[in-house]
Amino acid sequence: MKEKIIRKEEFLTTKWSGGETTQLFIYPEGADFSKRDFLFRVSSATFTSTESQFSNFYGYQRYILPLEGRLQVYHKGLYNRDLNKYDVEYFDGGWSTFSENTLDCRDYNYIVKSGTKATMQILNEGDTLVVNGSSILTIFSVDDFTLVSENLEGERKVDSFSLFVFVTDKDEHIHIRKSKLPVIITVFKED
Repeated sequence: MKEKIIRKEEFLTTKWSGGETTQLFIYPEGADFSKRDFLFRVSSATFTSTESQFSNFYGYQRYILPLEGRLQVYHKGLYNRDLNKYDVEYFDGGWSTFSENTLDCRDYNYIVKSGTKATMQILNEGDTLVVNGSSILTIFSVDDFTLVSENLEGERKVDSFSLFVFVTDKDEHIHIRKSKLPVIITVFKED
C-alpha cells in the first residue's frame, strides 16, 4: 500500500482551444497524455468561451462534472444533459460531444481506458466508500477535508485543490470527515 498528496503547485497546466486544462494525475506515472499511452487521467479545466467541442478520445470512457458554474453536454445524435455542480456525466470518449457552459465553469474530468474497471463517486462529510480488492484511488475536493481508512494509521488531512492518491491491495473503507463540500473519489481496479 502506498499513498501521496499532490499539491496544486505540482499540477501540470496547459492551454487547450477553449481555455486551460490542469492535469492532477496520470497513470501510469510518466505516461504522455498526447500519445494516449495512459490507463487513466484526472484533470480539471476552465473555459474562455461558452461553447467547446470535446476532443475525440476513442478507446476511452469519460466522467465529467462541474465543480463551479453550469455545464450542458450535447452528445450528437444521442442525448443532451444539463449538469449542475457535482452532477456526474459518464460517456464514451469517442462520441461527438460538445458543451455550453457559464464562463465561471470549472470542470473535473476522469478519462479511463475502455475495458478497464473504474468508477467515480461523490461523497459528503460522514459518508463511507467501500472498495474491494486492489485499487488506485484519487481523492479530491475544492475544500480542505480529512479522511480515515482502516488500512492507514491515523487521519489524513488534505488541503483544498490537492489530490490524495492511495494504492491499496486489499478491501478498503474510506470515511470522509471534516469536509464542508463534496469529495470526489475515483477508483481504478488493478487486475
